[in-house]
Amino acid sequence: MNRKDRKREYEYFSAAEHRAVVEAYLFKGMSFRKIEQDILGLDSDYFRGYRSMSILRYLGIGTEFKGLFKDMTVAQAVVELQQTASVDYENIIAILSGREVSETLCEADIQSETALDYRTVREGRRELIYTTRYERSPILRKRAIQIHGTTCTACAFNFYDFYGERGKDYIEVHHLIPLSTLDEEFEINPATDMTVVCSNCHRMIHRERNNILSVDALRQIINQNHLRR
Repeated sequence: MNRKDRKREYEYFSAAEHRAVVEAYLFKGMSFRKIEQDILGLDSDYFRGYRSMSILRYLGIGTEFKGLFKDMTVAQAVVELQQTASVDYENIIAILSGREVSETLCEADIQSETALDYRTVREGRRELIYTTRYERSPILRKRAIQIHGTTCTACAFNFYDFYGERGKDYIEVHHLIPLSTLDEEFEINPATDMTVVCSNCHRMIHRERNNILSVDALRQIINQNHLRR
């Protein structure tokens, strides 16, 4: 799909409508036709979802984003996207933050459109900012939690059990192969290459930069210390 061809359709609508369409797709998981009918006030039988799809595709929002941020606030979603350190998400961040979208970014995105898959999504690309940061996919994070749940695989801590509603559905995601050890992008399978751990265990795993622990090794430490008590 060539996003450049969508520019005319995109500019037909206002900035407020752009944002409403993006939020309906990302946070509510609405279909193209329902967005046209409920958000844009169009005859979806006539346009068949093309107008709403054009807005989303011009911004680089593919099907992998549908309902991705269902349980998040807009602010939380922006933080998730910002943590990827990727220019690919700048248009979405701009829209959600109420800013104008850069045409230059949209043009650049046109050259790099890719179909993402939950099972094999590339991440870990090195990008020189002030230090080296590693691209992380919010799609993979969500899929890993769907697969592994929200109980720490090292110490069995569950945020909901301890904090109630404030901790519901919260857990940190850990790459079993640290991204910092990769020399190039790597296809990540969230079922086998990722797991979930609580914040404390995550810190302990990565506490020594040159001695990153495996989850099994940390679990052994935890069990040994429990036996001493």
